[in-house]
Amino acid sequence: MKKAAVIGARSMLGSHVVAQLQACGVETLSVGRSSEDDLFFDLEGAPAGTSGASADIVFHCASSFGDDSDAGLRQNYATNTTSSLGVGELVLRLKARALVYAGSIWSYEDLNRDRFTSYGLTKALAEQMLNWQLHKQGKLFCSLRLSQLYDTEGRCCAHQPWFGRIIAYASRGATIRMPDSRGSQNFLHVRDAADLMIRAAEKGLSGVHAAVNPAPLSYRDIADIAYAVFDRGGAVEVAPEKTPFRPVDTPAAGETLTSLGKLSLITMHEGISGIRDACTAGAFGPMDVK
Repeated sequence: MKKAAVIGARSMLGSHVVAQLQACGVETLSVGRSSEDDLFFDLEGAPAGTSGASADIVFHCASSFGDDSDAGLRQNYATNTTSSLGVGELVLRLKARALVYAGSIWSYEDLNRDRFTSYGLTKALAEQMLNWQLHKQGKLFCSLRLSQLYDTEGRCCAHQPWFGRIIAYASRGATIRMPDSRGSQNFLHVRDAADLMIRAAEKGLSGVHAAVNPAPLSYRDIADIAYAVFDRGGAVEVAPEKTPFRPVDTPAAGETLTSLGKLSLITMHEGISGIRDACTAGAFGPMDVK
């Protein structure tokens, strides 16, 4: 792989994919709506013009995270599903050999039925459409269904508010009142997620695969680690008046990690230590979650 195009290059995941590709000497094209992107592409608009550009691989890291209201469903369907027509055309115009897609564990309807929202549904529909289009083109399609992503800079807080709140309280030495943890969550550091996508491209992986952490943790586990890492005092209290955290069920990921040669992942202790050492805890929050 000498050149790659990244849809959503300015997103949390996309920016890490770009950084890791460039660190490996791969030329990158950013694809998105910003005037600073190399190629303009609006997921809800017309297909992108490529101006003769080419790429070996296209990485798709952009999504809509609308809710289940009528407006949210329309937004998710337009951005996540209908846009796959334009994405398929972009792959063809760039003469890329493969598309690597950032899927989601929330597309597993049978595992987390109470969390199978319009987001997971429209991401799953996009996988089907992209796989069909690229198969017709004679190109590879790979989707890695990623679990709950977190980062060092705090951008994850928009979608992981309780993780953000744990870091905010622990880093200040304040006591946090949390719902009871009745099962595990599945958090994956965004650097690992980006690395897995790049490995999938390099190894020519195709199909839909779970990309999750084989060592799930409850929110209480994460809080205990955070308070130990920051070591500034404070405590974790269970708030019985709050609805307990729902567990997250995921498929086994051992086969995917092994096939990609990913022998180890960033542990939660290492990830939170990275936040402490980077002095970015102030970017995490909110200080209260209903």
